[in-house]
Amino acid sequence: MNAKQKEANLNIIKEVLRKYLQDKKFRNTPERYTILEEIYNMDHHFNVDDLYLIMMKKKYHVSKATIYNTIEIFLDAGLIRKHQFGEKTQTSSSYEKSYFDKQHDHLVIYKKNSDKEIEEIIEFCDPRIQGIKEAIEEAFGVNIDTHSLYFYGTKKD
Repeated sequence: MNAKQKEANLNIIKEVLRKYLQDKKFRNTPERYTILEEIYNMDHHFNVDDLYLIMMKKKYHVSKATIYNTIEIFLDAGLIRKHQFGEKTQTSSSYEKSYFDKQHDHLVIYKKNSDKEIEEIIEFCDPRIQGIKEAIEEAFGVNIDTHSLYFYGTKKD
């Protein structure tokens, strides 16, 4: 993606956030937009600690509590999605930007002989899954907006 397209996308998500904050009667703070921009500049999954360290390195004055609260707003606004790739605790939650990509799935590869320690996460999109989604919509008379599919395993010898 070129710089012009990236800037256009940032403007779109900032407008989505502005409208969401206005509709929910939340404060429209510059910190929220800064956090959103940092997230949309990433090309990988992140957790709150990752994001907090990035913000601190860039000398932004934002607390971890502000990041947690802002993450909840972004989740509700549909700007990011949450994953639980490992143990189901708050600290193991991973997030990723989601506004422009409504469908992709994950292959979580654990390290061999470990207690579910993640070695790698591979994102993929298989058109056959789209066909399954459409069949489910037809069978149940629903419109599916998004979905999550995870495969878990270890590498073969």
